[in-house]
Amino acid sequence: MVVDQFDEIAGAVREHPLVCNISIHPYVFGQPFRLRPLRAALKHCVEHKFRDRVWWTRPGEIAEFCNSIQPGIIPGS
Repeated sequence: MVVDQFDEIAGAVREHPLVCNISIHPYVFGQPFRLRPLRAALKHCVEHKFRDRVWWTRPGEIAEFCNSIQPGIIPGS
């Protein structure tokens, strides 16, 4: 599901910016048998052909970026 979500969004970002959030909760991914598929999915995303269009970041960095841009660009600002 991570790979399919990422591929779909990576193909659509030419038209407008999108966010592909990958939430990793320990209840789900804390199980050892789930680590190998997670690693494979993340490797696919990092090595994707559209990797030049991806900003790998954390929520705090997104908030800092949004706070730094000119008012009026983000709806409600």
